[in-house]
Amino acid sequence: MSKKHFKKPSQLRAFLSMTYYSLRAQTRNPATFAFSFLFPIVFISIFGLIGNTQQKVTIGVSQNQNIHNPIMQAVKKQGFITIQKENHNTLTEQLKQGKIDAVLSVGNKTGTPPSYHVDLLTSSANPQMAASITSFVSGVVDKTNLSLAGITKPPITLTHHAVSGRQSRYIDFVLPGMIGFSLLSTAIFSVVFGFIFLKKELIFKRMFATPTTPLTILLSQGMSRLIVALAQTVLILAIGVFAFKFYLPHGWITFADLLLLSAIGLLAFMGFGLLIAGFAHDENGASPLANIVTLPQFLLSGVFFPIESLPKWVQPVANNLPLSYFNVAIRKVTTEGGTLSDTVPFMVGLIIWGIVMYLLAAKTFKWE
Repeated sequence: MSKKHFKKPSQLRAFLSMTYYSLRAQTRNPATFAFSFLFPIVFISIFGLIGNTQQKVTIGVSQNQNIHNPIMQAVKKQGFITIQKENHNTLTEQLKQGKIDAVLSVGNKTGTPPSYHVDLLTSSANPQMAASITSFVSGVVDKTNLSLAGITKPPITLTHHAVSGRQSRYIDFVLPGMIGFSLLSTAIFSVVFGFIFLKKELIFKRMFATPTTPLTILLSQGMSRLIVALAQTVLILAIGVFAFKFYLPHGWITFADLLLLSAIGLLAFMGFGLLIAGFAHDENGASPLANIVTLPQFLLSGVFFPIESLPKWVQPVANNLPLSYFNVAIRKVTTEGGTLSDTVPFMVGLIIWGIVMYLLAAKTFKWE
């Protein structure tokens, strides 16, 4: 055939075909199913149950304690307090072990009108809880004192107003982190081990024997993983919303924002996967490199707990990790109810990380 009648192959058709077969290969891989779908479901289910458990305060009361005095009656009326009756020595040991939060005893004094002595025992192992219980019991004692003294109109009064708000639960914090966790895992482990397999089996070499450009190959591999990643995000959100009442502040708009941020996040994270796939020659060399990149980010980027809980000297590093940028951005539109404009500074930081990784990968990546 002469050059005049030669028709250049369609790169779009090649792109769609390779995307389709790459997607089929991923969905048939048990590892993809486990890491992309099974693990996120297990994690969200566990953390969702933790987040839905209402915190209780347990106060120990001696078995021979008279509970018909006004102090004990006021404490029992509080729905968040659980009264546990044991002998005093057992209660003291449980308090030391952190199994209960305080030990309360009220003694009657002889005389008219009746008077009482309140003894509250707390543990230094949990100073925050000790301070809260002490403040609560002090308030009960002060109010009872005024009542027994016949003071119905004290000179200093307190007016309490409550504004409408939504209770923050652990699932509201951890679910956005799990989306970032899943995207980073897909972008790195799927790319690294998938590309190593394609190189070892000489599949890339066969692709180059066709009139397909390297850019088309990379775009098809990226698109197939993007589809899997968006499916992950939809699955995690569905479980969170329908099973654990995860809150989407603006409904479908927030849902669309999350999908857009997830797509950008995956593309940025894939730069790390391409860089590792270029350095590693086999699975033995790829595994430690992939863990070196992912494990610190899983622990330091606010996936399971806030970065503010880390030591001060670690926080500057943790705040500037790529997964940290993504987690902060995605929480801006979920837990904080913001818009995409609020995420711009953090997504810019993530994109810069991605550009640097792609430039390094372009210098080091080998197709064979």
